[in-house]
Amino acid sequence: MNKEDIINELAKRLYDKKQARSAVDNALDIICAALKKGEKVVISNFGTFKAKESAPIRLKNPLTGADVYVHSKTRVRFKPSGNILK
Repeated sequence: MNKEDIINELAKRLYDKKQARSAVDNALDIICAALKKGEKVVISNFGTFKAKESAPIRLKNPLTGADVYVHSKTRVRFKPSGNILK
């Protein structure tokens, strides 16, 4: 299921695709803004989104054997609720 599928399913319940698209877009914007501020987003009975800084790592180039350094970056982690599939 992709974003458009979610909009279509929500439109069936709201009877208006324009409102459904607006609701989905606004909800995703709110979640993204909170994650950018470093906040944890908890949606009851669904799961938790959290931004986490990954550690820098050192890898080896298999062709040359040279060290390659990958800088740290912020990634989004999702932990599903225990009853998400019940």
